[in-house]
Amino acid sequence: MKIAFAGGGSLGPVTPLLAVANAIRRNTGNGNIEFVWFGTPDGPERQLVETEGIRFYPITVAKLPRYPSVRWITFLFDVWKARSEARVILQKEKPDVIASVGGFTAVPVMKEAKKLGIPCAVHQLDAVLSWSNKAVERFCAVRTSSFAREGYEQIPTPARFGNTGLLRAARNDKKKTILIVGGGTGSAAMNEAILSRQDDWSRIANIIHITGKGKMGNLAEHEGYSVHELLGEEGMRRALMEADLIISRAGIGGLSDIAACSKAAIIVPIPGNQQEENAKRFAEAGAAIVVPQRDGFADALLQAAKKLLSDPEQMELMGSKAHDFFKTDDGSALAQKILDMK
Repeated sequence: MKIAFAGGGSLGPVTPLLAVANAIRRNTGNGNIEFVWFGTPDGPERQLVETEGIRFYPITVAKLPRYPSVRWITFLFDVWKARSEARVILQKEKPDVIASVGGFTAVPVMKEAKKLGIPCAVHQLDAVLSWSNKAVERFCAVRTSSFAREGYEQIPTPARFGNTGLLRAARNDKKKTILIVGGGTGSAAMNEAILSRQDDWSRIANIIHITGKGKMGNLAEHEGYSVHELLGEEGMRRALMEADLIISRAGIGGLSDIAACSKAAIIVPIPGNQQEENAKRFAEAGAAIVVPQRDGFADALLQAAKKLLSDPEQMELMGSKAHDFFKTDDGSALAQKILDMK
């Protein structure tokens, strides 16, 4: 069986699919399974995908930007080019199934797969249905979702640390530990908020701060505060084990880590983004505290952390609620759906 994955541009649609690929390998004993991957020419996914031994094909980015850009002019040409490239690769590779968890890269691939009679599977990660999944759902044989949604089957979210037992392994010292992470590409706004109160943060807890590539700015390590642009898989695993509290954007990657590891969390959704609905769902379930990014954000974030750290029972309960509310696994549920399509 040959399976093609489509996703890139950021790590949001990539890490869940890598979890699924690894689950398929485990579930089949690596027997008679082959993978190919459609991604972007300049996104962060290629290195990760090729490290997993998966053949990678970059195709033209066909995405209409939210803000004025030359791509507004070239969009229709980009769509035509991306579909043409996808068709050539699909005819060459002849995959049995195409799988995606959303993102603009999947749209031209799945539309061409439909023409060639190749079945598709799509998983909806966010609480709000993405435009890319709207564009392809009608010709997907398998439609699954992380949140309850009509027309989709709700299954656990594929997560890199799903089913790994990273539960409340805090450090044995007087201070608690806070892990701050702004999503796959980092958050300049969160980094600036921490920088403006850096000494205060170091006084209340040990801080592990992941800024995102190229976004470290003037942040510098000192006692009780470590800062990194990125952490690899093992480094992130250790950071999650040490953390008592996680401060994160409300993308599904970050929320999956919080839920899989049963951690108390403060989440900061990107304003005007589908992350706001993700955050709302977590808050309604008592699974996180939401701090909006608006005037006074730096002070509000610090005060929310202080208040939560002073209430260990609430932190414990919040971590448990996150784990129960947002089910994650190691990719096995979606992997089986894909294998059953053959």
